[in-house]
Amino acid sequence: NQAALLDESLTVFETIDQIPLTDGTIKIKDLLGAFMFSGDDTTKKVKVLSGGEKTRLAMIKLLLEPVNVLILDEPTNHLDMKTKDIIKDALKDFDGTLILVSHDRDFLDGLATKVFEFGNKRVREHFEDIKGFLAYKKMGSLKEIEQR
Repeated sequence: NQAALLDESLTVFETIDQIPLTDGTIKIKDLLGAFMFSGDDTTKKVKVLSGGEKTRLAMIKLLLEPVNVLILDEPTNHLDMKTKDIIKDALKDFDGTLILVSHDRDFLDGLATKVFEFGNKRVREHFEDIKGFLAYKKMGSLKEIEQR
């Protein structure tokens, strides 16, 4: 949980400002605004942020780090719809490999280009997006797979 690793003594702005940015065109205030941090929000201490705000801040940090693989386990848990959409849009722009574990079909739609199915002591690779996978399984949701 990356949100738990945030330095609670820093402000939102300081948290992002301490990351060495390789792209000189990135403006921290614009980036924070894209993740719904504006005005006085940027001067709040991390310790007073809600869980969703901490998750958004942690996602900004992850996306700014010079990595080419992100592994996210249930990244939409406990997030409101607007935050889910913001994170999904940011991940669509991620220029690397994204490994997602999620039961959130709407979140996976447009992000997942391949599905790995774990079950019966096997791993099956499906070369299709989440809609194609569910159509192949003749199911409307990922919850139905768990119930079988």
